[in-house]
Amino acid sequence: MTHQELEQRLSELLVERGLLSARAVERAREFQASRRSTLAAALVHLHLVPDDRLRLALEELTGVRAVDPSLISVYPEFVERMNLLIPPPIAQRLLVFPVQMEINAIHVCMLNPTDGITRRVLEAISGCQVKPLVSYEPAVIAALEKYYAPQAQGAITYQPLDPAEVVGEVWRALLARPLESYADAAIGLINRSRDAIMRDPGALEQLVRDPIMIRFVQQILCRAVESGASDVHIEPGNTCLRVRLRIDGAMQVMCTLPPAAGPAVLARLKAMAELPLETASTPQDASIGYDLMLNRAIDLRFSLVPSVAGDTVVLRVLDRGTTRRTLVELGADERSRAAIEAAIDLPNGLLLVTGPTGSGKSSTLYALLDRLNAEDASVITAEDPVESRIEGVTQVQCDQATLTFASALRSFLRQDPDVVMVGEIRDLETADVALKAALTGHLVLSTLHTNDAAGAILRLVNMSLEPFLIASALRLVIAQRLVRRLCASCKRPTPQAQERLIEVCAASELAVPPDACAYESVGCPSCRGTGYRGRTGIFEVLRVTERIEDLILSRASATTIREAARGEGMHTLRDAALLRAAAAETSLSEVLQHTIAPTSAAEINESRTVHV
Repeated sequence: MTHQELEQRLSELLVERGLLSARAVERAREFQASRRSTLAAALVHLHLVPDDRLRLALEELTGVRAVDPSLISVYPEFVERMNLLIPPPIAQRLLVFPVQMEINAIHVCMLNPTDGITRRVLEAISGCQVKPLVSYEPAVIAALEKYYAPQAQGAITYQPLDPAEVVGEVWRALLARPLESYADAAIGLINRSRDAIMRDPGALEQLVRDPIMIRFVQQILCRAVESGASDVHIEPGNTCLRVRLRIDGAMQVMCTLPPAAGPAVLARLKAMAELPLETASTPQDASIGYDLMLNRAIDLRFSLVPSVAGDTVVLRVLDRGTTRRTLVELGADERSRAAIEAAIDLPNGLLLVTGPTGSGKSSTLYALLDRLNAEDASVITAEDPVESRIEGVTQVQCDQATLTFASALRSFLRQDPDVVMVGEIRDLETADVALKAALTGHLVLSTLHTNDAAGAILRLVNMSLEPFLIASALRLVIAQRLVRRLCASCKRPTPQAQERLIEVCAASELAVPPDACAYESVGCPSCRGTGYRGRTGIFEVLRVTERIEDLILSRASATTIREAARGEGMHTLRDAALLRAAAAETSLSEVLQHTIAPTSAAEINESRTVHV
């Protein structure tokens, strides 16, 4: 609730409990307006409500523990640590007071913990999870004057400020500093702590709690997100600790650190993910879900694998604030979009999206769900994890241990759905239920991990599903990849690229558009020297026509199905990518790296059937 709503409910609760009269509320409001303070401060200054009753009322309204920080003793060492994580000017202007620190959590007194804004900006500026406590203006000011007086900038008073604006300048200053300055400080701290850690394993926890270590790891993660990384790799080795980022699908080295930094950096990441600090003996999965970034809702999916050199950690960046995109925005051309929309407009059937991990399958499914989500349709999904919330859609979080896709799908059929989305068809049971749901009047969307659209049909056949069920239920298969876009600031056309484009198009039996112009990547400051900025999708859309149904029933090979679909106008992934290169959207090297050339006619004749 907002500050005004909290004050209104506070006055109503105190009147309801007989602690305050309506006239006393008016008097407090007049005092509040004259002093530009909070209602709680007016009640305390006018001695209208005892402090202990006021704390109980605030605790009841906010649902968090109420504390008077002016009555708490904190050590100077604690204040010094907090000054490095929550600078005194921020504490003074927001009227917040840290009272306790755990390994990755700071307990902070604040005036309104229910709005969430103050907590989020404090997490962003401190790099730690913030656990709010509720207090009131006079108590927080008294505590700040007691412990922060030397750092105070003028009188400490209540000001109705935007927390994000208060923190913004400091946040930008932290990002503006070179990462090397944070690294040097952290490495120095690690070297000084090495002997203590060898003598006492508990010293590692003290190192993880140190503001220098907290700030260094936070800056690695924040700069990775700012650079557009989809994954952050922390890789220990014998000679160094390497931090790499996956940006636009390509790996880039962010920094390398001495090998001694490995245990401390990895322990800090484990603390952030609420995992034990000890070296792991088995793979571990977790998440870092608090607000590390200012004004951006970012989740980090944590995956750890123990290697011979130490724990290797990969963090997948999930941006909760990313706006979902339409098929056109994802890169679907007019032909592909029309075929996909025609399929999802059907009342029933199975639609599959295929491709490797990181090829954009989830984004495509969400684009389809957005189009299908309507007042007259019941839409339900089974996901692992739920990556984006869709208003009006029932979304269910699944896992392999307690609620599998297959069991969720069986339950969904009793929920009277029109559209069902299953995150992935992983096994025969899920595939069987999905096909039967598609045959009983439901539109079913799901994904498979195959190289191309025809391969998805082969995968279903090889799961021992009856071909007649597949042919009857399957409506469309979309195979997709992501290719990097050429940087508009530095791309350039070359005769060599044009000649090579014509040559590759001829090999793929694809007509070169008359206005085709092939460009090469160059590299400039705008694209960090890579020659590329952003990615776009390429799509292979296989419609299950009567001809394709006959081939499925006869257990034809994927190659035969692919060639039949091409004969009916389907563009393969290679075709779609070449058309993007001809339109100067991507380079020929990207096309050749992410797609496979069509199978030759001789190879087609050699393999006509699938043996099951």
